[in-house]
Amino acid sequence: MRKLKYFLLPLFLGILMYSCEKENSNVIDPILNIPRLDSVSYSPNSFDTSHIVINLRAYVTSIDPVAYVTANIFNPFGLQDSTVQLTFNGSFYEGIYNRILPCWLIGNYRIEFTASTTSGLSSNTITENFGVTNTNSAKPLISIIYFPDSLRRPSGNPGDTLTLAFLKVQTSDPNGPCDMLSAFFNSVRPDGTSSTNNPFSMFDDGDVFPFHCDTVANDGKYSLLIGIDSGAQLGNYTFKFNSKDRSNVLSDTLIKFIHVYP
Repeated sequence: MRKLKYFLLPLFLGILMYSCEKENSNVIDPILNIPRLDSVSYSPNSFDTSHIVINLRAYVTSIDPVAYVTANIFNPFGLQDSTVQLTFNGSFYEGIYNRILPCWLIGNYRIEFTASTTSGLSSNTITENFGVTNTNSAKPLISIIYFPDSLRRPSGNPGDTLTLAFLKVQTSDPNGPCDMLSAFFNSVRPDGTSSTNNPFSMFDDGDVFPFHCDTVANDGKYSLLIGIDSGAQLGNYTFKFNSKDRSNVLSDTLIKFIHVYP
């Protein structure tokens, strides 16, 4: 009887394993039907205005129902500006990107088209670009916030080798702060020769460390820490400040002087 018991146990396990395998063989893996974005179109593709109106169109092939087709718009800085949901008209998906830019930012914008089914599967992405220009860009402005009128030339002795000066300017642009590109100056020595490192770039990047010394990024205030050594010429140094926008339009030149004395 005990031998029969030990014989039936592996037989029972074998039948159980067979039945489990048979049951698993009947499980059908789900078929994933990924949608396909066939083609897209848009018009127009360039603007010389801050009011952008683009007609968007996308052709999609999908076995499963399409939940949505979107066009995501990114500005020249790579930041997402808007999302447009396209609607089906019987043959293709269409929509309109209609936006007045709060700041007239010129450059290349990116449109990314995608489709998704009701099961959450996403299609391939098609990317297109359009450009924004400003042929009548207004001239940017620049003014002085802080600028010393005189500096003592260091003696060159130990502990007295460099005299520092902090410069800060305020810029603005009629087309909006996003249109501002840079601020800089050129300096001229007392003998009329140009400084070797002209032009000197100023910074609006929030880097508080020398020689940027800027406290808040992108606030239109540009800073720079400069220095003179014991070899500096005595007399009046001329500083010519300018700001420039993204259309490469220059501001009027702002001229200031620093008197270097012994």
